[in-house]
Amino acid sequence: MSPKLVALSGWLLMAGLILSLCAGFTGLLPGYIAGIPIWCASFLFFPYVRSAQKKQIIILLVVGSAGLIYGAFNGIGAKFWLKALEANQVVVFMLVAVGFLRLFAVDEMRDNEALPQGKRALLRTLFGAHLFGAVLNMSSVVIVGDKLAAKSKLSNTQGLLLLRAFSICALWSPFFAAMGLTLVSAPGAHLSTLVLYGIPASLAALGLSGWQILRRFDAAQMYGYPITARSLWMPCLLAAIVMLSHAYLPSISVLSLVSLIAIGFIFLWMPLKQGRIGIKKIRLHIESGIASSRGEVVLFSAAALLASGVAALLTSLNIHLAPEHFGAFEACVTVMILVVLAMTGMHPVTSVVLAGSVLSPSVSDPNLLGLTLLMGWSLGITLSPFSGIQLSIQSRYDIAAKTLLALNWRYILTMFVVCSGIIWLYSFQAQ
Repeated sequence: MSPKLVALSGWLLMAGLILSLCAGFTGLLPGYIAGIPIWCASFLFFPYVRSAQKKQIIILLVVGSAGLIYGAFNGIGAKFWLKALEANQVVVFMLVAVGFLRLFAVDEMRDNEALPQGKRALLRTLFGAHLFGAVLNMSSVVIVGDKLAAKSKLSNTQGLLLLRAFSICALWSPFFAAMGLTLVSAPGAHLSTLVLYGIPASLAALGLSGWQILRRFDAAQMYGYPITARSLWMPCLLAAIVMLSHAYLPSISVLSLVSLIAIGFIFLWMPLKQGRIGIKKIRLHIESGIASSRGEVVLFSAAALLASGVAALLTSLNIHLAPEHFGAFEACVTVMILVVLAMTGMHPVTSVVLAGSVLSPSVSDPNLLGLTLLMGWSLGITLSPFSGIQLSIQSRYDIAAKTLLALNWRYILTMFVVCSGIIWLYSFQAQ
Protein backbone atom coordinates (compact mmCIF):
# COMPACT_ATOMS: atom_id res chain seq x y z
CA MET A 1 0.00 0.00 0.00
CA SER A 2 1.15 3.52 -0.66
CA PRO A 3 1.92 5.61 2.44
CA LYS A 4 -1.03 7.91 1.65
CA LEU A 5 -3.51 5.01 1.52
CA VAL A 6 -2.07 3.54 4.72
CA ALA A 7 -2.45 6.87 6.51
CA LEU A 8 -5.96 7.41 5.12
CA SER A 9 -7.12 3.97 6.26
CA GLY A 10 -5.61 4.56 9.70
CA TRP A 11 -7.46 7.83 10.19
CA LEU A 12 -10.68 6.27 8.86
CA LEU A 13 -10.49 3.57 11.51
CA MET A 14 -9.64 6.10 14.21
CA ALA A 15 -12.71 8.13 13.26
CA GLY A 16 -14.74 4.92 13.37
CA LEU A 17 -13.34 4.09 16.80
CA ILE A 18 -14.54 7.44 18.15
CA LEU A 19 -17.98 6.88 16.60
CA SER A 20 -18.09 3.36 18.09
CA LEU A 21 -17.26 4.65 21.58
CA CYS A 22 -19.94 7.35 21.25
CA ALA A 23 -22.46 4.72 20.20
CA GLY A 24 -21.44 2.34 22.97
CA PHE A 25 -21.36 4.82 25.84
CA THR A 26 -24.09 7.31 24.93
CA GLY A 27 -26.47 5.40 22.69
CA LEU A 28 -26.88 8.58 20.64
CA LEU A 29 -25.58 6.90 17.48
CA PRO A 30 -26.66 3.60 15.94
CA GLY A 31 -23.90 1.02 15.67
CA TYR A 32 -24.04 0.81 11.88
CA ILE A 33 -22.76 4.40 11.59
CA ALA A 34 -19.46 3.25 13.12
CA GLY A 35 -19.35 0.40 10.61
CA ILE A 36 -19.19 2.71 7.59
CA PRO A 37 -15.48 3.65 8.12
CA ILE A 38 -14.68 -0.07 8.45
CA TRP A 39 -16.17 -0.85 5.05
CA CYS A 40 -14.32 2.13 3.55
CA ALA A 41 -11.03 0.93 5.04
CA SER A 42 -11.77 -2.66 3.98
CA PHE A 43 -12.20 -1.46 0.38
CA LEU A 44 -8.73 0.13 0.58
CA PHE A 45 -7.19 -2.89 2.33
CA PHE A 46 -8.65 -5.69 0.20
CA PRO A 47 -6.14 -5.62 -2.71
CA TYR A 48 -3.28 -6.00 -0.21
CA VAL A 49 -4.63 -8.93 1.81
CA ARG A 50 -2.78 -12.26 1.53
CA SER A 51 -4.02 -14.27 -1.47
CA ALA A 52 -5.10 -17.31 0.60
CA GLN A 53 -7.14 -15.11 2.93
CA LYS A 54 -8.50 -13.11 -0.01
CA LYS A 55 -10.14 -16.22 -1.47
CA GLN A 56 -11.93 -16.95 1.79
CA ILE A 57 -13.05 -13.33 2.09
CA ILE A 58 -14.51 -13.40 -1.44
CA ILE A 59 -16.50 -16.54 -0.56
CA LEU A 60 -17.85 -14.85 2.58
CA LEU A 61 -18.84 -11.75 0.63
CA VAL A 62 -20.53 -13.71 -2.16
CA VAL A 63 -22.46 -16.04 0.16
CA GLY A 64 -23.46 -13.22 2.50
CA SER A 65 -24.58 -10.96 -0.33
CA ALA A 66 -26.59 -13.77 -1.93
CA GLY A 67 -28.39 -14.42 1.37
CA LEU A 68 -29.22 -10.75 1.86
CA ILE A 69 -30.48 -10.35 -1.72
CA TYR A 70 -32.61 -13.48 -1.46
CA GLY A 71 -34.02 -12.24 1.85
CA ALA A 72 -34.78 -8.82 0.33
CA PHE A 73 -36.78 -10.42 -2.49
CA ASN A 74 -38.75 -12.39 0.09
CA GLY A 75 -39.82 -9.48 2.24
CA ILE A 76 -37.12 -9.60 4.94
CA GLY A 77 -36.71 -6.18 6.55
CA ALA A 78 -33.71 -3.87 6.56
CA LYS A 79 -32.39 -5.06 9.93
CA PHE A 80 -30.12 -7.67 8.33
CA TRP A 81 -28.63 -5.09 5.97
CA LEU A 82 -27.95 -2.73 8.85
CA LYS A 83 -26.37 -5.59 10.80
CA ALA A 84 -24.06 -6.24 7.86
CA LEU A 85 -23.25 -2.53 7.68
CA GLU A 86 -22.10 -2.67 11.30
CA ALA A 87 -19.18 -4.85 10.11
CA ASN A 88 -18.62 -6.32 13.59
CA GLN A 89 -17.57 -2.79 14.51
CA VAL A 90 -17.21 -3.33 18.26
CA VAL A 91 -14.83 -6.26 17.67
CA VAL A 92 -12.83 -4.49 14.95
CA PHE A 93 -12.37 -1.35 17.00
CA MET A 94 -11.42 -3.36 20.06
CA LEU A 95 -8.60 -4.85 17.98
CA VAL A 96 -7.62 -1.39 16.71
CA ALA A 97 -7.57 0.01 20.25
CA VAL A 98 -5.64 -2.94 21.70
CA GLY A 99 -3.15 -2.59 18.86
CA PHE A 100 -2.02 0.73 20.36
CA LEU A 101 -0.69 -1.17 23.38
CA ARG A 102 2.19 -2.35 21.19
CA LEU A 103 3.62 1.14 21.66
CA PHE A 104 3.96 0.46 25.38
CA ALA A 105 5.43 -3.00 24.85
CA VAL A 106 8.06 -1.84 22.35
CA ASP A 107 8.89 1.17 24.48
CA GLU A 108 9.44 -0.95 27.59
CA MET A 109 11.47 -3.70 25.92
CA ARG A 110 15.21 -3.55 26.62
CA ASP A 111 17.31 -4.63 23.64
CA ASN A 112 20.43 -5.38 25.67
CA GLU A 113 18.70 -7.47 28.34
CA ALA A 114 20.28 -10.93 28.78
CA LEU A 115 18.15 -13.98 28.06
CA PRO A 116 17.67 -16.51 30.88
CA GLN A 117 18.37 -20.16 30.09
CA GLY A 118 17.00 -23.50 31.25
CA LYS A 119 13.73 -25.16 32.18
CA ARG A 120 12.72 -22.57 34.74
CA ALA A 121 13.27 -19.81 32.17
CA LEU A 122 11.02 -21.62 29.67
CA LEU A 123 8.30 -22.08 32.26
CA ARG A 124 8.40 -18.40 33.22
CA THR A 125 8.34 -17.46 29.53
CA LEU A 126 5.27 -19.65 28.93
CA PHE A 127 3.22 -18.05 31.71
CA GLY A 128 4.61 -14.56 31.15
CA ALA A 129 4.07 -14.62 27.38
CA HIS A 130 0.55 -15.87 28.04
CA LEU A 131 -0.27 -12.87 30.24
CA PHE A 132 1.50 -10.60 27.77
CA GLY A 133 -0.48 -12.08 24.88
CA ALA A 134 -3.77 -11.87 26.75
CA VAL A 135 -3.64 -8.11 26.21
CA LEU A 136 -1.28 -7.61 23.25
CA ASN A 137 -2.67 -10.40 21.04
CA MET A 138 -0.43 -11.40 18.09
CA SER A 139 2.01 -8.60 18.87
CA SER A 140 3.21 -10.59 21.87
CA VAL A 141 4.31 -13.48 19.64
CA VAL A 142 6.42 -11.18 17.48
CA ILE A 143 7.91 -9.30 20.44
CA VAL A 144 8.88 -12.44 22.36
CA GLY A 145 9.77 -14.51 19.28
CA ASP A 146 12.02 -11.86 17.71
CA LYS A 147 13.82 -11.37 21.01
CA LEU A 148 14.55 -15.10 21.22
CA ALA A 149 15.41 -15.38 17.50
CA ALA A 150 18.00 -12.60 17.87
CA LYS A 151 19.99 -14.98 20.09
CA SER A 152 19.73 -17.99 17.77
CA LYS A 153 17.26 -19.61 15.36
CA LEU A 154 14.06 -20.50 17.18
CA SER A 155 13.89 -24.18 18.08
CA ASN A 156 10.78 -26.33 17.74
CA THR A 157 10.42 -26.19 21.52
CA GLN A 158 10.45 -22.40 21.58
CA GLY A 159 8.00 -22.26 18.66
CA LEU A 160 5.66 -24.62 20.49
CA LEU A 161 5.90 -22.42 23.58
CA LEU A 162 4.93 -19.31 21.60
CA LEU A 163 1.99 -21.10 19.98
CA ARG A 164 0.59 -22.45 23.24
CA ALA A 165 1.09 -19.22 25.21
CA PHE A 166 -0.88 -17.31 22.57
CA SER A 167 -3.65 -19.76 21.69
CA ILE A 168 -4.59 -20.44 25.32
CA CYS A 169 -5.46 -16.74 25.72
CA ALA A 170 -8.57 -17.36 23.61
CA LEU A 171 -10.10 -19.29 26.52
CA TRP A 172 -10.52 -16.27 28.78
CA SER A 173 -8.95 -12.95 27.76
CA PRO A 174 -11.39 -10.00 27.39
CA PHE A 175 -8.81 -8.33 25.11
CA PHE A 176 -8.79 -11.20 22.63
CA ALA A 177 -10.67 -11.24 19.33
CA ALA A 178 -12.10 -14.62 20.34
CA MET A 179 -13.88 -13.09 23.34
CA GLY A 180 -15.06 -10.11 21.33
CA LEU A 181 -16.63 -12.17 18.57
CA THR A 182 -18.04 -14.69 21.06
CA LEU A 183 -19.90 -11.97 22.97
CA VAL A 184 -21.35 -10.81 19.65
CA SER A 185 -22.19 -14.33 18.40
CA ALA A 186 -23.66 -15.46 21.74
CA PRO A 187 -25.75 -12.40 22.74
CA GLY A 188 -26.58 -12.47 26.42
CA ALA A 189 -23.38 -14.24 27.47
CA HIS A 190 -21.68 -12.68 30.50
CA LEU A 191 -17.97 -11.87 30.48
CA SER A 192 -17.64 -12.75 34.18
CA THR A 193 -19.07 -16.24 33.60
CA LEU A 194 -16.92 -16.91 30.55
CA VAL A 195 -13.78 -15.78 32.39
CA LEU A 196 -14.73 -17.74 35.52
CA TYR A 197 -14.86 -21.01 33.59
CA GLY A 198 -12.24 -20.04 31.02
CA ILE A 199 -9.46 -19.46 33.54
CA PRO A 200 -9.52 -23.05 34.93
CA ALA A 201 -9.39 -24.33 31.35
CA SER A 202 -6.44 -22.04 30.60
CA LEU A 203 -4.61 -23.09 33.77
CA ALA A 204 -5.06 -26.74 32.80
CA ALA A 205 -3.79 -25.94 29.29
CA LEU A 206 -0.77 -24.03 30.65
CA GLY A 207 -0.01 -26.80 33.12
CA LEU A 208 -0.17 -29.49 30.43
CA SER A 209 1.89 -27.33 28.05
CA GLY A 210 4.51 -26.66 30.71
CA TRP A 211 4.78 -30.39 31.50
CA GLN A 212 5.19 -31.26 27.81
CA ILE A 213 7.71 -28.50 27.11
CA LEU A 214 9.88 -29.33 30.14
CA ARG A 215 10.04 -32.97 29.00
CA ARG A 216 11.50 -31.95 25.64
CA PHE A 217 15.06 -33.21 25.12
CA ASP A 218 16.47 -29.70 24.59
CA ALA A 219 14.54 -27.85 27.31
CA ALA A 220 17.54 -27.42 29.62
CA GLN A 221 19.56 -25.70 26.88
CA MET A 222 16.83 -23.37 25.63
CA TYR A 223 16.71 -19.61 26.21
CA GLY A 224 13.58 -17.89 27.49
CA TYR A 225 12.27 -14.34 27.46
CA PRO A 226 13.28 -12.08 30.39
CA ILE A 227 9.82 -11.88 31.99
CA THR A 228 9.76 -9.43 34.90
CA ALA A 229 7.18 -7.57 36.95
CA ARG A 230 8.16 -4.53 34.90
CA SER A 231 6.83 -6.14 31.73
CA LEU A 232 3.68 -7.67 33.22
CA TRP A 233 2.19 -4.90 35.33
CA MET A 234 0.39 -3.32 32.38
CA PRO A 235 -1.50 -6.47 31.23
CA CYS A 236 -2.51 -7.29 34.81
CA LEU A 237 -3.61 -3.71 35.54
CA LEU A 238 -5.69 -3.34 32.38
CA ALA A 239 -7.36 -6.74 32.84
CA ALA A 240 -8.31 -5.78 36.41
CA ILE A 241 -9.66 -2.39 35.26
CA VAL A 242 -11.80 -4.09 32.60
CA MET A 243 -13.32 -6.53 35.09
CA LEU A 244 -14.00 -3.80 37.67
CA SER A 245 -15.46 -1.46 35.07
CA HIS A 246 -17.72 -4.20 33.79
CA ALA A 247 -18.93 -4.91 37.32
CA TYR A 248 -19.84 -1.24 37.91
CA LEU A 249 -21.07 -0.53 34.36
CA PRO A 250 -22.87 -3.74 33.33
CA SER A 251 -25.02 -1.92 30.78
CA ILE A 252 -21.97 -0.88 28.73
CA SER A 253 -20.62 -3.39 26.22
CA VAL A 254 -17.47 -5.13 27.44
CA LEU A 255 -15.90 -4.55 24.04
CA SER A 256 -16.48 -0.80 24.29
CA LEU A 257 -14.96 -0.82 27.78
CA VAL A 258 -11.88 -2.68 26.51
CA SER A 259 -11.48 -0.22 23.63
CA LEU A 260 -11.78 2.84 25.86
CA ILE A 261 -9.43 1.49 28.53
CA ALA A 262 -6.77 0.42 26.02
CA ILE A 263 -6.83 3.65 24.02
CA GLY A 264 -7.13 5.77 27.18
CA PHE A 265 -4.08 4.10 28.73
CA ILE A 266 -1.85 4.75 25.71
CA PHE A 267 -3.11 8.30 25.14
CA LEU A 268 -2.22 9.09 28.76
CA TRP A 269 0.94 7.01 29.14
CA MET A 270 2.86 8.01 26.01
CA PRO A 271 2.59 11.82 26.41
CA LEU A 272 3.29 11.62 30.16
CA LYS A 273 6.30 9.33 29.62
CA GLN A 274 7.77 10.82 26.44
CA GLY A 275 6.05 14.15 25.84
CA ARG A 276 5.98 15.27 22.21
CA ILE A 277 7.89 12.17 21.12
CA GLY A 278 5.15 10.02 22.62
CA ILE A 279 2.47 11.99 20.76
CA LYS A 280 4.49 11.61 17.55
CA LYS A 281 4.64 7.82 18.07
CA ILE A 282 0.86 7.69 18.51
CA ARG A 283 0.36 9.59 15.26
CA LEU A 284 2.86 7.33 13.48
CA HIS A 285 0.97 4.27 14.69
CA ILE A 286 -2.30 5.70 13.34
CA GLU A 287 -0.73 6.47 9.97
CA SER A 288 1.22 3.20 9.58
CA GLY A 289 0.72 0.72 12.43
CA ILE A 290 -3.05 0.26 12.21
CA ALA A 291 -2.74 -0.97 8.63
CA SER A 292 -0.80 -4.03 9.87
CA SER A 293 -4.19 -5.41 10.96
CA ARG A 294 -5.70 -5.06 7.49
CA GLY A 295 -6.32 -8.81 7.14
CA GLU A 296 -8.34 -8.94 10.35
CA VAL A 297 -10.31 -5.79 9.49
CA VAL A 298 -11.40 -7.10 6.08
CA LEU A 299 -12.12 -10.58 7.45
CA PHE A 300 -14.32 -9.31 10.29
CA SER A 301 -16.33 -7.07 7.99
CA ALA A 302 -16.81 -9.94 5.52
CA ALA A 303 -17.83 -12.22 8.40
CA ALA A 304 -20.47 -9.68 9.44
CA LEU A 305 -21.89 -9.77 5.93
CA LEU A 306 -21.87 -13.58 5.99
CA ALA A 307 -23.67 -13.75 9.36
CA SER A 308 -26.34 -11.31 8.19
CA GLY A 309 -26.77 -13.10 4.88
CA VAL A 310 -27.09 -16.55 6.48
CA ALA A 311 -29.57 -15.20 9.05
CA ALA A 312 -31.63 -13.52 6.32
CA LEU A 313 -31.64 -16.68 4.21
CA LEU A 314 -32.64 -18.98 7.07
CA THR A 315 -35.33 -16.56 8.21
CA SER A 316 -36.84 -16.15 4.74
CA LEU A 317 -36.86 -19.93 4.16
CA ASN A 318 -38.00 -20.63 7.73
CA ILE A 319 -35.20 -23.19 8.07
CA HIS A 320 -33.89 -24.28 11.48
CA LEU A 321 -30.54 -26.09 11.29
CA ALA A 322 -29.98 -25.99 15.03
CA PRO A 323 -30.75 -29.00 17.23
CA GLU A 324 -33.96 -28.86 19.24
CA HIS A 325 -31.92 -28.52 22.42
CA PHE A 326 -28.43 -27.14 22.93
CA GLY A 327 -26.99 -28.77 26.04
CA ALA A 328 -23.62 -30.06 27.22
CA PHE A 329 -23.49 -32.92 24.72
CA GLU A 330 -24.29 -30.65 21.78
CA ALA A 331 -21.73 -28.14 23.05
CA CYS A 332 -18.98 -30.80 23.13
CA VAL A 333 -19.88 -31.92 19.60
CA THR A 334 -19.76 -28.28 18.46
CA VAL A 335 -16.24 -27.86 19.90
CA MET A 336 -15.17 -30.91 17.92
CA ILE A 337 -16.76 -29.56 14.74
CA LEU A 338 -15.04 -26.17 15.18
CA VAL A 339 -11.66 -27.91 15.46
CA VAL A 340 -12.37 -29.97 12.33
CA LEU A 341 -13.40 -26.81 10.43
CA ALA A 342 -10.15 -25.16 11.52
CA MET A 343 -8.23 -28.10 10.06
CA THR A 344 -9.89 -27.46 6.69
CA GLY A 345 -8.47 -23.94 6.69
CA MET A 346 -11.62 -22.11 7.76
CA HIS A 347 -10.74 -19.08 9.86
CA PRO A 348 -12.19 -19.18 13.41
CA VAL A 349 -13.89 -15.85 12.72
CA THR A 350 -15.92 -17.56 10.01
CA SER A 351 -16.66 -20.76 11.94
CA VAL A 352 -17.65 -18.91 15.12
CA VAL A 353 -19.95 -16.56 13.20
CA LEU A 354 -21.57 -19.52 11.42
CA ALA A 355 -21.95 -21.48 14.65
CA GLY A 356 -23.52 -18.50 16.38
CA SER A 357 -25.94 -17.87 13.51
CA VAL A 358 -26.99 -21.52 13.21
CA LEU A 359 -27.20 -22.42 16.90
CA SER A 360 -28.71 -19.25 18.38
CA PRO A 361 -32.37 -20.27 17.80
CA SER A 362 -32.00 -23.34 20.05
CA VAL A 363 -29.73 -21.79 22.69
CA SER A 364 -31.40 -21.12 26.02
CA ASP A 365 -28.12 -20.47 27.84
CA PRO A 366 -25.85 -18.08 25.89
CA ASN A 367 -23.01 -18.66 28.38
CA LEU A 368 -22.87 -22.31 27.33
CA LEU A 369 -22.63 -21.29 23.69
CA GLY A 370 -19.98 -18.71 24.61
CA LEU A 371 -17.79 -21.29 26.37
CA THR A 372 -18.19 -23.60 23.40
CA LEU A 373 -17.07 -20.97 20.90
CA LEU A 374 -14.05 -19.93 22.99
CA MET A 375 -12.89 -23.53 23.44
CA GLY A 376 -13.37 -24.34 19.76
CA TRP A 377 -11.40 -21.21 18.80
CA SER A 378 -8.50 -22.00 21.14
CA LEU A 379 -8.15 -25.67 20.21
CA GLY A 380 -8.67 -24.94 16.50
CA ILE A 381 -5.91 -22.35 16.13
CA THR A 382 -3.54 -24.55 18.17
CA LEU A 383 -3.94 -27.60 15.94
CA SER A 384 -4.61 -26.18 12.47
CA PRO A 385 -1.57 -25.57 10.25
CA PHE A 386 -3.67 -22.90 8.49
CA SER A 387 -4.41 -20.70 11.52
CA GLY A 388 -2.98 -17.21 11.55
CA ILE A 389 -0.74 -17.85 14.55
CA GLN A 390 0.65 -21.05 13.05
CA LEU A 391 1.29 -19.46 9.66
CA SER A 392 3.08 -16.60 11.39
CA ILE A 393 5.33 -18.93 13.39
CA GLN A 394 5.96 -21.20 10.39
CA SER A 395 6.99 -18.37 8.06
CA ARG A 396 8.70 -16.00 10.47
CA TYR A 397 10.74 -18.56 12.41
CA ASP A 398 11.04 -21.40 9.84
CA ILE A 399 9.28 -24.09 11.86
CA ALA A 400 7.56 -26.83 9.83
CA ALA A 401 3.79 -27.22 10.02
CA LYS A 402 4.07 -31.00 10.34
CA THR A 403 6.38 -30.55 13.34
CA LEU A 404 3.82 -28.40 15.17
CA LEU A 405 1.07 -30.85 14.25
CA ALA A 406 3.05 -33.75 15.69
CA LEU A 407 3.72 -31.79 18.89
CA ASN A 408 0.09 -30.73 19.35
CA TRP A 409 -2.29 -33.61 18.60
CA ARG A 410 -1.93 -35.29 22.03
CA TYR A 411 -2.42 -31.92 23.71
CA ILE A 412 -5.61 -31.30 21.68
CA LEU A 413 -7.08 -34.70 22.61
CA THR A 414 -6.34 -34.11 26.29
CA MET A 415 -7.67 -30.56 26.28
CA PHE A 416 -10.83 -31.66 24.47
CA VAL A 417 -11.51 -33.99 27.40
CA VAL A 418 -10.74 -31.16 29.87
CA CYS A 419 -12.98 -28.68 28.01
CA SER A 420 -15.77 -31.24 27.80
CA GLY A 421 -15.51 -31.76 31.56
CA ILE A 422 -15.76 -28.02 32.18
CA ILE A 423 -18.76 -27.77 29.85
CA TRP A 424 -20.56 -30.57 31.72
CA LEU A 425 -19.62 -28.99 35.07
CA TYR A 426 -21.02 -25.65 33.96
CA SER A 427 -24.23 -27.28 32.69
CA PHE A 428 -24.70 -29.13 35.98
CA GLN A 429 -24.15 -25.99 38.06
CA ALA A 430 -26.34 -23.84 35.81
CA GLN A 431 -29.37 -26.08 36.26
